[in-house]
Amino acid sequence: MAAESQTRITENRANQFIHPHKPTELVINFHMTETCNYSCSYCYATWDTACHSKELHRIEGAVELLIDRIADYFLTDNPLKQTMGYSSVRLNFAGGEPMLLGKRFYEALMHAKSKGFRTSIITNAAFLDDERLLELSRHIDVLGVSFDTADEITAGSIGRMDRKGGWISAIKLAHIASMYRQLNPLGIFKVNTVVNQHNHHESLVDVMTMVNPDKWKLLRVLPIYGRIKPVSDSQFDGYVQRHALFSHLSVVEDNADMQNSYLMINPDGCFYQNGEAESGYDISEPILKVGVAAAFSEIDFDSDVFSSRYDSGVAHV
Repeated sequence: MAAESQTRITENRANQFIHPHKPTELVINFHMTETCNYSCSYCYATWDTACHSKELHRIEGAVELLIDRIADYFLTDNPLKQTMGYSSVRLNFAGGEPMLLGKRFYEALMHAKSKGFRTSIITNAAFLDDERLLELSRHIDVLGVSFDTADEITAGSIGRMDRKGGWISAIKLAHIASMYRQLNPLGIFKVNTVVNQHNHHESLVDVMTMVNPDKWKLLRVLPIYGRIKPVSDSQFDGYVQRHALFSHLSVVEDNADMQNSYLMINPDGCFYQNGEAESGYDISEPILKVGVAAAFSEIDFDSDVFSSRYDSGVAHV
């Protein structure tokens, strides 16, 4: 029976990744806060925008109202759903570091669940101790951890370290993956790695062999605002080739792949897209001011590029 159960779990995970033509799931990335306990040198989660309201989580009930609005639009019939044919919507909480918000993040997560969203989080895992994993795992369909290096010195150079020198080691990453899978056997565990000037020469082969994520996303550092130093084609391609052993579970994103292909909401409750490298972001009016449809019409979102991520048979979680 145990073997049959494990086979069923493996098949269920695989089914969430196989989409021969169109995605079955739309993903909305809600960057709930700009605040973070790390100071990664390449971080582009800063919004110097024309949308000057405070981060919504600071306003009582505002995040819940935002979630209500996007549920009313994206979970019902709408032009994007007619075009893409998606059957579910996942709300992905990102930042900054969303877990810094504590109770406010948990309440937003639970509210999203109550509205019918599948849920996920991208976290640096600094606050993801055993107690938090016990509390959150069964409510999170996809747990994503940002992890760029297994070397403490490199982590410090990147800024992936808190003010007290705390960082996430490979052993801690493996523990989180193992415990999450025990608590949520049907959940998806993913790792995000940003290939940048500090780590492009490294190898995470041993780490990924130990952690065995369901998904590994390799992202080329995005030179947003013109202040972030890029990596060359040869540096990025070399990193990808060095980890070819994991091509069956990895998704590689070059800068062009990120253009207009993510559906994103900033902490102020505005849709936004990556603009040109020197110009930063293209940003809509606040959703709570003009409504979802009007705000969404103000930014570019290429559903064909989003859908093309599934052509390889590996879903872009």
